[in-house]
Amino acid sequence: MKQHILTALLVLLSQPFVPDISFSEGTGESAADSALGEINQPDARSFLPGKTWQLVKIVSMNDRIDTPNDRSLYTVEFKTDGAARIRADCNRGTGSWTSTSPGKLQFGQIAATQAVCPPDSLHDRYMKQFSWVRSYVVKDEHLFLATMADGSIIEFEPVELPVAATVLGEEIRTSDATEMQVVVLSKLFDHYAEEHGIEVSDEEIDSFVDKMQHDMGAMGLTAEEDLTDQEKAQVAQMRRDMGRSMILQWKLNRALYRQFGGRIIYQQLGPEPLDAYREYIEERRDAGDFTIKQKAFEDKFWRYFITDSIHNFYEPGSAEEAQAFSTPPWLQAAAGAETNAQPSVANEVPESAEDGGPLNWQVNGVSGGLN
Repeated sequence: MKQHILTALLVLLSQPFVPDISFSEGTGESAADSALGEINQPDARSFLPGKTWQLVKIVSMNDRIDTPNDRSLYTVEFKTDGAARIRADCNRGTGSWTSTSPGKLQFGQIAATQAVCPPDSLHDRYMKQFSWVRSYVVKDEHLFLATMADGSIIEFEPVELPVAATVLGEEIRTSDATEMQVVVLSKLFDHYAEEHGIEVSDEEIDSFVDKMQHDMGAMGLTAEEDLTDQEKAQVAQMRRDMGRSMILQWKLNRALYRQFGGRIIYQQLGPEPLDAYREYIEERRDAGDFTIKQKAFEDKFWRYFITDSIHNFYEPGSAEEAQAFSTPPWLQAAAGAETNAQPSVANEVPESAEDGGPLNWQVNGVSGGLN
């Protein structure tokens, strides 16, 4: 029953997300601490940020050893602002990390995609470790994370990733073209929103959440009453984070369209001003705000913006196009408006951004798994 309330949050927004949220909390010391020994450790807050670590193996106290076929598919990166970025084979996750003293380390909730990886993948095994990590040891330049409940030790080695791009004065080090694209676009769009004063008010989020709750009640989704107080608080925060992200993205899309015009494409989360996206990004490139250093990544970066065949366009000059940014999609549903109806097309809209799916999919601050 509890899963229904979480699934409903995203169904109401017509997003292809499947939440998989764990509310469990671990306490106590790591069961693997003794296996690592007593060693004076560098302060994680100064030592870990700026490095990317790739998985060597996972060793359990029952002598089970898991080693990846490709170490580069399983990484963790510690950011100076307390954020953690994780790659687990075909999926990626973001969360937080804290260290209260040398040798101590803990991760917060991890929001991750939930694509189905190959049968021999260590995705599930790897991702489950992070919520139980309580300590670390650095030895012979390798990083060992020790968990608490299942007594595992996760060994990593440092990896020097190439500079894939620079954006607004910051280097992006990655061997993944998709990750590079996500970081570049996120920073450029955030910069545009800041420059143009695009913000989301608490009143707008309240309205969004009220509408969501009303629609859930109309659908008979009452599983929230079965949640604990802690779970209810997390669901409430999830709704607000989702609302903030969607409202901000729609406002940004509207501002870009008003400035640059051009064609609009249909997406489940709302209309996207494709030509405006491209013009703005080209403008920032020409101004030197970002540079792609890995030339092999360029085609993949630009494919979404220049390949008409992967998109479904509103008919130029149509009433649909004229009204695309007149009312936010979630309010159109409330008013019974038809202005964001899907144009008649022969094929379904693909789900991945590379194949024409939405760019405005990311919801910040949501715990658990997002597909």
